[in-house]
Amino acid sequence: MGRPWREEYKGGIYHVIARGNNKEYIFIESIDKGYLIKQLKECSISMGYRVYGYVLMDNHYHMIIQTLDKKLQEIMHQINNKYSKYFNGKYKRIGHVFQGRYKAVLVQDERYMLKLLRYVHQNPVRAGICKKVEDYKWSSDIYYRKNIKGIVNTGVVYEMIDKNIDSAIDKYKEFMDELEVENYSKLGAIGDESYRIMCLSRREEKQRKGLDEILAETGVSTENYNLIKSGSRKRRLTKYKIQFIQAAIRERYTYSEIGRFIGMTDSGINNIIERWEKATISG
Repeated sequence: MGRPWREEYKGGIYHVIARGNNKEYIFIESIDKGYLIKQLKECSISMGYRVYGYVLMDNHYHMIIQTLDKKLQEIMHQINNKYSKYFNGKYKRIGHVFQGRYKAVLVQDERYMLKLLRYVHQNPVRAGICKKVEDYKWSSDIYYRKNIKGIVNTGVVYEMIDKNIDSAIDKYKEFMDELEVENYSKLGAIGDESYRIMCLSRREEKQRKGLDEILAETGVSTENYNLIKSGSRKRRLTKYKIQFIQAAIRERYTYSEIGRFIGMTDSGINNIIERWEKATISG
């Protein structure tokens, strides 16, 4: 009998769980966990998805990611395949690292994502590894707790909690300490079906602005507009590029799509955003 068809939605948010084959460890040393996080970041740039949370345990991991351009199946194949090659090569072993297919739970209602994030971050506490969420190093908790810019897209969750960032962080910390009673790894989907259908219909109705239109809306002159599209690296263009990239991301364009439009690589797009964020924080 073939595998059941897995329905996927562009823009869908998924709780992904991958376990070690025969419940064996998939992380033996701390550096192994660091390697997977590195792959998660690099793949998010090349494949265009957003990371909202993760926790890496010794024999399994949980992630909360949103697909944008690529299918979840492609994303997970890339992440797990690269890690399997690394793991087998390092420990001179052969065979499967992961137990069959990963499990993916569709987050049908975004209002449930905060509780799901708590469930993910509380995994080490439930396992008796630590007493508090903040004590575990290998989860995305620190990004939310200290407002760290990087692989984890914290903005969506902050906005769910409070419009004021400082207040959102304080409330986040309190929320993480509350017991999560639901087991989100055993559900087929999270949220109400009718709400999911409503959200999907709204997503389909909303048409993205064209990249040409987005670039023009930055107020750039015709000369600079043409220079940006040709891939020019003149410094005076940087502020327009940043405005354009941020607006394009809000319209759900991937780094690849944006890069092709203005002659930049995925990593180039990521670097310019990171430099801007660092300058904003330090300034």
